[in-house]
Amino acid sequence: MPVYPSHTKKVFEEIKPDVVHSHGLTLMALKGFLAAHRIKVPYVVTMGTMVTDAMKYYLPIKLPVKTMEKLSWVYLRQLLNRSDAVVSFTTPILEELSAEGVEPRQSRVITAGVDTDMFHPMEEPEGLRESMNLVGKRVIMCVGRLSFEKHVEEVIQSLKYLPDDIDLIIDGDGPASEYIAQVIKDEHQEDRVHLIGMVKREDLPKYYTMVQVCVSASRFETQGLSLMEAMACRVPIVVPNVRAFKEIIIDNENGFLFDGGIEDMAKRIVEALDASRDDRIRDAAMERAKSYSEDSSARKLVELYESVIEAKKKRLAEGKS
Repeated sequence: MPVYPSHTKKVFEEIKPDVVHSHGLTLMALKGFLAAHRIKVPYVVTMGTMVTDAMKYYLPIKLPVKTMEKLSWVYLRQLLNRSDAVVSFTTPILEELSAEGVEPRQSRVITAGVDTDMFHPMEEPEGLRESMNLVGKRVIMCVGRLSFEKHVEEVIQSLKYLPDDIDLIIDGDGPASEYIAQVIKDEHQEDRVHLIGMVKREDLPKYYTMVQVCVSASRFETQGLSLMEAMACRVPIVVPNVRAFKEIIIDNENGFLFDGGIEDMAKRIVEALDASRDDRIRDAAMERAKSYSEDSSARKLVELYESVIEAKKKRLAEGKS
């Protein structure tokens, strides 16, 4: 849907959808909700981003962050509690929503599925390591949008606690790109950090095959899809022991969790690098990622759609909305 032409109801009446499912939380979510209500079909919303966590970085005008967070939760409760179902990628996010008073008619954990046809173990592409001057190096990688709330700078800062033969690849682009480039200079890590921009998704498996470990310092993730794609390629990951990661990762079995700061992260990176030679952890990472396949997620979505459709029909038959 375009953001705000006035003929949404007419378009929906022509399409005759059985369900309206939104992956947005602001204007698009509200518009989808109103359209679904008007044509009397169930409305499902995926809570894919904890928007309140990122407000302090992106508020267009200077307003008290706490006040804006409270106002945002008022809006989110109104939207989510009036939805026929709320989808979250992981259980910890549903628990956070519940703590904020979000109690929709139905709630489900359904991940954004991993494309296991694209992301799987393969041979390292010939010449890629040479072209990046990484011969003889151990390589760690960060993948994803370069935004302030993901704290990529902490991974850069961890290099000073790591042996000199370890280099870092950063794949991504975003609002924090200039900031990240400055951190690299400030930390004097220009020789060890490789900013490669946004790699095409279909090319990512080549890089996952070349690196030994993938790392994230983000406490923001509701799932961490790029890291799960790395796991599908048998790459060990190092992540904070929070939110989605603490559900997906079993420490020292299919990945590595850290609770502390930069030094603790560096310690776990060294352990993960050692484990990259261990088939047990690499295989466990791959099997965990495969359990979140696109096929599995699609089947769960279909089951949810069938459920909300039947529940909506029943309420309408009873004269309820």
